[in-house]
Amino acid sequence: MRAATPYDALGNYPDRTVPLVTFYDGADSRIELSVASVANAVAKAGSLLRDGLGVQPGSEVSIDLPRHWQLPVWVMAALSVGATVGRELPGPVDVRILGPQGLAAIAAGGAPEADEVLGCSCDAFGLPVPGGVPPGVIDIGLEVRAYPDSFSPEPAPVASLVAGGTAGPWTGDAGADAPEQGARLWVDESTPDDGLLRAIGVRPLLVGGSVVIGIGLAPAEVERIQAAENVTDRGSDSA
Repeated sequence: MRAATPYDALGNYPDRTVPLVTFYDGADSRIELSVASVANAVAKAGSLLRDGLGVQPGSEVSIDLPRHWQLPVWVMAALSVGATVGRELPGPVDVRILGPQGLAAIAAGGAPEADEVLGCSCDAFGLPVPGGVPPGVIDIGLEVRAYPDSFSPEPAPVASLVAGGTAGPWTGDAGADAPEQGARLWVDESTPDDGLLRAIGVRPLLVGGSVVIGIGLAPAEVERIQAAENVTDRGSDSA
């Protein structure tokens, strides 16, 4: 029986010290988060969404972050509060989570089309946005740390994940190319945007596996890192 929420799925890992999210930003920059560390981060993020911003089952949360270790954390958190989650959802939405590029667009006069906007520095260590965020934006790096390290997901209808304009349950079929149990999955710039949230924040949980994110890598570095990290699935899900 599949877990009711991603946060529940994190609790099903028999060993919470094993790596769940490993992030390379160039060959010499590596961040590794264990299952326990991700669970703590998801608890804080989920509490901010639900208790701080009033996100309820069915609320729309657009997670417009780049390929970064914080992306799977926020995917798991938003799904765990029962939200309908997508990437660059058309506005208006209840919450929009933006990285540096989206924050720069707001600073230049862009309209975020959301009731609440969260800004993420995408710093390797989760620090606040350098120089601060535009007016009306909540800085994740400052706000999320105040929330608890544990979380009780609300009993709610199954959360939805949007891909290709269509929403389906987050626990939906992983597809014909479903990875094996415990798979170590790879995500990089070639992973399609349309399937990114599922590839980075859902597929690993469905098989009790983990994800390695690599950006800014030369082909030879990709090959070396995939071998060093014991990557077993180099593909990506399209849903």
